[in-house]
Amino acid sequence: MNRLRFSSFSLRPEPLVSFAQTSAGIEQPAPCLEALIRADTLHLRCDYPQLGTVSIDGKFLTRFATNSLDRAVLSAVVTVRSPSGDVLYSARDSFVWHPSD
Repeated sequence: MNRLRFSSFSLRPEPLVSFAQTSAGIEQPAPCLEALIRADTLHLRCDYPQLGTVSIDGKFLTRFATNSLDRAVLSAVVTVRSPSGDVLYSARDSFVWHPSD
């Protein structure tokens, strides 16, 4: 998608998504203006300048805190739509927890 790949999302201190340039690997974050986070579900809608709108809709796989960094904690569909509404990317993936740097 325009030489960018989805690299991560964060919920704190504020919800955001990050894409990385495939050539340089530099992450470029964008804030999510729409966020609904519940005990069992997650919905993020973020405007990403170079691509369009990114939405992440998923379900948390566990309700317990874990220190296991390789355990999936969220199953979600990531969808990227162009400004005209065309779907550029849509796939389900599992996400693992990583502590912030």
